Amino acid sequence: KAVIDKLVNEELNVQSKRRGIIGHSLGCGTVANTGDSSWVRVCIAGFAADIEGSPTMLISSTNDGAVPYERIKDRIPKDFQKLGYDSPLVSNLSLVGNDESFPQKVAVFLDGDDAPNHISFLCDGVNKAMINLLSPLLPIAQVLGIPVLDFDKYKISQDSESVAKTVKPIVKKFLKDNL
Repeated sequence: KAVIDKLVNEELNVQSKRRGIIGHSLGCGTVANTGDSSWVRVCIAGFAADIEGSPTMLISSTNDGAVPYERIKDRIPKDFQKLGYDSPLVSNLSLVGNDESFPQKVAVFLDGDDAPNHISFLCDGVNKAMINLLSPLLPIAQVLGIPVLDFDKYKISQDSESVAKTVKPIVKKFLKDNL
């Protein structure tokens, strides 16, 4: 902690004492177990961290085969406000002068035929490398019934760049509102 504080405060000249953490899939466990209630948390394609007093956002997709919305919807804490992509706050992020803030506890659901799959949320470069490396193994994994965490869906959709254009402004706004 002292090394991080020195880097952030002295070398980067960031004076805020607030911290934020973002996790994808199992990384949401790290989000839930890192820091104290002053930390701002974003869980993507996983479960919502519910830390008393800690602003928290969950982003989930109905097309996520590894952690589907249907599997987690009843586990979302009752005090989380649920917003779809069609919510004015979410869909109007690109509008200049949109000063409305996200709720402190919010779950954003992306749905529709083009909703992201589990892999779609990851960086495009990593996903392209996975396709190059793992594509020859995909048929073998499927025959053996080995879970592929939506790699098969992503190989078809290859939508991480468009998903990033949707998700980054949502996360950025939530962090800006709370840090």
